[in-house]
Amino acid sequence: MLRLLFRGGANWYYSQAYLGALTSYAIVIYKTYGPPQLNLAFVQRLLVDENVEYLLLALYWYMSGPILVTLLPFVVFSLFHVITYTRSSLIPMFFPEVAAEIQRARQAEGSAAGMSAVALSPAARVSKFMGDWSSRYYSPALREVGVWEVAVIGVWIVVGAVTLQTPLLAPMFYFQFLRMRYALSAPTRAAFRRVRVFLDRLLTPPTATAHVPGVVADSYVKARDFLVRMGSMITDPAAAAAAAQQQQQR
Repeated sequence: MLRLLFRGGANWYYSQAYLGALTSYAIVIYKTYGPPQLNLAFVQRLLVDENVEYLLLALYWYMSGPILVTLLPFVVFSLFHVITYTRSSLIPMFFPEVAAEIQRARQAEGSAAGMSAVALSPAARVSKFMGDWSSRYYSPALREVGVWEVAVIGVWIVVGAVTLQTPLLAPMFYFQFLRMRYALSAPTRAAFRRVRVFLDRLLTPPTATAHVPGVVADSYVKARDFLVRMGSMITDPAAAAAAAQQQQQR
């Protein structure tokens, strides 16, 4: 059914959305690292950068068949990229005095006169509003996107691969992406914990309802424990190996 939604023009909009995401991430990476360098240290820095990880994932989704649910994280992150680029590059390019205005306004916040003593220009008000809005909503957005990546996209592509609606390579590629995110990103690890708490409450005693079959609960517990062990191996391989050895000795 999802494929029917992407016939004709809708497929073009999907591709353009990912082209926009690729452009957004490319700009962020270029502003961070500058022109590419042909040395190992530069490559190693790129490999642990989350923007590079998302750039590669966006490239994969762009080249594969349309999967609508994969767009949400890129829409959210691209919005914050646009806000940051506008505040840090575009507005100062046309209104160089904005940074000084905002600095004076911040200094006035702690004075007796307060903000009313500083009259901001329209450009400075826009820049300050964008900065305040980004600071307020970035962390909550990051948390919710993390849950979406784990609970929605992960399940969607697995079901799609089983039903032959998405490429069989998609789950392997995406779970490698999640593995990297779990190793490097505290919000991703928190997202896994939130999903686990929700499913524990839904599927395991004593909070699970009587309508949950025992085989479902048992299967979930086995899958959950397997993923927990995998997570431990990713974040602390030495401790995971020691725990496995102790388990074998019992």
